[in-house]
Order: sequence, then C-alpha cells, then structure tokens
Amino acid sequence: MALTEPAAVTISTHLPDLANNYIAARAERLRLDKLVEEMKAREETLKDAIVSKMRENGMTAIGAENGLVKMSELIEPVATDWTQVWAHVQSTGHFDLLHKRLANLAVKARWENGEEIPGVTSTTVFKLTVSRAK
Repeated sequence: MALTEPAAVTISTHLPDLANNYIAARAERLRLDKLVEEMKAREETLKDAIVSKMRENGMTAIGAENGLVKMSELIEPVATDWTQVWAHVQSTGHFDLLHKRLANLAVKARWENGEEIPGVTSTTVFKLTVSRAK
C-alpha cells in the first residue's frame, strides 16, 4: 500500500467539526502506526536473516537488484550493575553518561507524598482522550 501526503488541514471554528476531524485524523494515524509496526517487524526479521547468513558466509556486503546491503559491527554499552554505574557518575561527575530526563511516575509519587525535589518544577500539558461513539 503506497502512502500519500496528508491533505492540507482546514481548521473549522465549529467545535463538533473540530472533534470529528480530530477523531478521524487520529484513527487514520493509529491505522498507519499499526501498519508501520507490522512493516518494522517484517524488516527486523529480514535483517536478522541477512545478518545470520552474512556471518555464516563471512561476508560484509551483498548486492541485490535494488541496492547494496553492507553489514558493520558496532560496540554498544550495556549497564550490568547500575549501583556501580551510579557510584562512578557521582564520584566523577560524569553525568553526560546518562540521559537527562525525569521519570514521571517517580516524581509524581514523591509530589503526592508532599516531597519537594530541588530543581524540578511542573508544566501543564493538555491531553485529549477519544471514546468511541455509541
């Protein structure tokens, strides 16, 4: 199935029209998200098969009718002991080893217990929830 560019959006000033258009656009995005996830799974299966065969045959590249596939090997970090990692970060100040984001649930739980967290504030985010029409 070929994907097309989304149509230009005309914003109505009539709230029911806005809601209907939002629900329709959301449903279409969710349908496409599902399609993309299925395509990603298929792609990953094919990738795994190619990597396996290339490794089995000692190859790093293979040509095909519609392109060239090259395989490279990367070394990526994996934390095996977070206590040791955290101790290292604290003692060296190497905070750049970590992603800088807060865990929403942990922060909210502390706020609910009346705890203040230095350097943390809140912002308002508006979220829409869609229920099926009856």
